[in-house]
Amino acid sequence: MAKDILSIALHFLKFRPRSVFEIEQKLKAKKILPAEIKKVIQILQNQKLLDDEKFAKMWVRDRNLLRPSGSFLLKLELKRLGIGAEIIDETLKNQDEETLACEALKMKYRKREIAYEKKAAFLQRRGFSTSIIYKLLRKS
Repeated sequence: MAKDILSIALHFLKFRPRSVFEIEQKLKAKKILPAEIKKVIQILQNQKLLDDEKFAKMWVRDRNLLRPSGSFLLKLELKRLGIGAEIIDETLKNQDEETLACEALKMKYRKREIAYEKKAAFLQRRGFSTSIIYKLLRKS
């Protein structure tokens, strides 16, 4: 039985790294007992296949490469994925919001001229703080 549960978890991990919370939810959905879930999670953590800290860093790095976002939005996403507040704070403490906001604008609007309000609304939806938005848009 434990091998079957482990194979379910490994199959779920095959597609992308996951948080402990995601694995727990997946196994709960399969009606697996909490004691069995804990055993499987412990095995995965011992084999270094499951690590919330590495997962959070990877998530933020990949997210900012593909779709630069502000700390506010990233914090919400990581909380939704079950990452603890301490890990989130540690992961996001060195984030350069201004550079990421500038990169997001470049990716979105490339060479088009867009109104100030549209740029501000876009950056706000991406989770950047108003102080960063106004600082960046005043420069341009």
